Amino acid sequence: MNAQAATHSFNRQVPPLRRGLSAALVLSALSALLLGGCAIEFQNKQGAKEIAEAAKLPGSVATGWRVFQDNCAACHGAAATGTVKAPDLLPRVREMGADRFTNLVLKRYDWSASTGSGNAAGLSTRPIGQALMPAWQSDPVVNAHIVDLYAYLSARSEGTQGPGQPLR
Repeated sequence: MNAQAATHSFNRQVPPLRRGLSAALVLSALSALLLGGCAIEFQNKQGAKEIAEAAKLPGSVATGWRVFQDNCAACHGAAATGTVKAPDLLPRVREMGADRFTNLVLKRYDWSASTGSGNAAGLSTRPIGQALMPAWQSDPVVNAHIVDLYAYLSARSEGTQGPGQPLR
């Protein structure tokens, strides 16, 4: 049956007053579905936003940048990409979690140390000219903002933060 035949059949079976009501009900139902779809879309966007917020690392990237500039940039460079004194941190941070990062920065002196190599203290040998990284555990600023420092370096290593000062 084509559309014209279906319309003719509908018009013959439904009285004119009811036809207007039926059309109004159909439009009302369609409007409700469309508006309901918008509400669902808004809810989905809100859910996605909440999931993205929950997935963010704790800590302030801006505060971490400041701590890095004040304490680490002299050796690792302002962009954390390394100098002759100290290595590029971005590939190293990308490979480790927050716990390992915290342990290495606060307690351990050598980023390249592993349990199976190095000297008796567990430290690997460092190329000539590179300074020995201090443990920062006794520094109150670094200790208090280690999560912020990790947030900044993680953002840099993932490419979500450029080398300059982050926006607050």
